[in-house]
Amino acid sequence: MTGTAFEFSDNPQFVWIYSFDEKGVFTGTYHYQVPPQSGLPANSTTVPCQPKSGMTGVWDGKKWREVPDLRGTAYWDKHGSPFVVIELLKELPEWAVTVAPPVVEPGQVLLFTDGEWCQLQDMTGKTYYGAYGHSATVPEPYFVLPKGCTFTPPSTPFDTWDGSAWVTDTQAQADAALQDAAQQRQQVVEQAQQQRQTLLEMADQQIRYLADAIELGMQQDGDAERLTAWKKFRVLVVRIDPEAAPDIDWPVMP
Repeated sequence: MTGTAFEFSDNPQFVWIYSFDEKGVFTGTYHYQVPPQSGLPANSTTVPCQPKSGMTGVWDGKKWREVPDLRGTAYWDKHGSPFVVIELLKELPEWAVTVAPPVVEPGQVLLFTDGEWCQLQDMTGKTYYGAYGHSATVPEPYFVLPKGCTFTPPSTPFDTWDGSAWVTDTQAQADAALQDAAQQRQQVVEQAQQQRQTLLEMADQQIRYLADAIELGMQQDGDAERLTAWKKFRVLVVRIDPEAAPDIDWPVMP
């Protein structure tokens, strides 16, 4: 776009001004009175700028260069985030989507794929499992489930994901069950040993007390019988086999 350049005059001049910004981009036109021997306002020219629809002009110091004008154009990324062009661009970003997305439903997220919008379930916060049952949490809406993982929880700690279902290692499960049973058995035996020791200490204490009372002539009625009963009780406790736990018939204290 070219035209007649402005010339100074001794007389006032009425001209159409075509202004541009600091980058030379056309900003508008207006009628202007130029005082005698005065120049044009900064960032302006009298060379007409009349771009076609969808175009604008850029002043290069001598003429207008017509370029595409995308300002005001709305576009979206593939997740539906909106953008608006506010400066001159030669073209939209390669990833730009110009089709407006639909209103997303609760619990869903948008994704533009294969030329159209689709809605995906937002799995953020959901638990997924690795091939050996280790769990993790989905960190963000567009999470892609890694290969060999699943949202289906395993049934046992001995399951392995084969790509379509959990497969239980029955041998490992049986071995673990035996180990657990052995540990539980050991705990029962240790509890019986502790109870046996506690009862023996109680019997020893009572026997010493009653024996001292009788030896010193300080016994009360029934002390001799109680001493005998505690001694019998102690013998019965000593004969207890903790390995027989939990099937132990514990003697009754006197």
